[in-house]
Amino acid sequence: MAKGHPIRSISRSLGIHRDTIKKYISLSLEIGVDPRKDTVTDKLLERIKSLHAAGSKLLHIPRDDILLPHKDRIEAYLEKGIKGSKIMTLLARDGIVVGNSSFYRFINSRCENHMRKNITVRLPETEPGKYSQADFGYMGKIWDEESGKNRKTYALILTLCHCRLMYVYLTFTQDIRVVIEGFEAAWDYFGGITEIVIIDNLKPAIDEADRYSPKVNRQFLEYIQYRSFIVDPTNTGHPKGKPIVERAVPYVRDNFFKGENFISLFDGRGRAAYWCSQVAGLRIHGTTRKIPMEVFEGLKRAL
Repeated sequence: MAKGHPIRSISRSLGIHRDTIKKYISLSLEIGVDPRKDTVTDKLLERIKSLHAAGSKLLHIPRDDILLPHKDRIEAYLEKGIKGSKIMTLLARDGIVVGNSSFYRFINSRCENHMRKNITVRLPETEPGKYSQADFGYMGKIWDEESGKNRKTYALILTLCHCRLMYVYLTFTQDIRVVIEGFEAAWDYFGGITEIVIIDNLKPAIDEADRYSPKVNRQFLEYIQYRSFIVDPTNTGHPKGKPIVERAVPYVRDNFFKGENFISLFDGRGRAAYWCSQVAGLRIHGTTRKIPMEVFEGLKRAL
């Protein structure tokens, strides 16, 4: 608090409920010190500690008291493969809020079906504007008014490798026309084009994968020549050949798509763009420990 961090970020970082933090602030104010303005000393901390020990049991809000009544719901989400970060978002919509650390401690100790995250390979960082990475993957199903049924839905995902800002373009089909449409939408979203695009699992664009001389789809080749960027297909089965390992498809599927109800593909695309800016773009990235949108906006200002 003394360093100016908001209560929400302190709660998320330390895994302490916001009401608990507010009560500690109240105790500090009771003895005439505002931790947001005045100097925080060891003497102050000892006085707050003694007040706490003297009787304010309300300061402790056990995570189990908050989450145990919703254990079946949380386990149902986990059974569907929905990740913890998305479950927290869904719970928060109903006023069920705990810190990140508290939530993960709960599912690690109380929910038998929780699967820990896989370890990913960390590789050297890249120059701004140099590389982006393109992934294509299955998300789930969305209602299609034209066909009158739920249809399989895929996502074309472009990630800027330096800042980790991503763009998601939903589609019912996987063909070269959709790939080009998705790339155009991404360039418009980013406001520019990277020099090199690493193609990962993008079969409509790569006719034949090969370590030394991959065969690029003719229409896509004409497109990249028109847009003046270079395509660098990844070497299948060799993750260290990629500039970054993001696991973009499962991240988008688990954190954005699962658990949502989209009324149409158009609705899904709009919500995907919002999610990219307001959720994925504002998270603290697990590898860089920076906020992608802040890094991206900083680079734009520098230009």
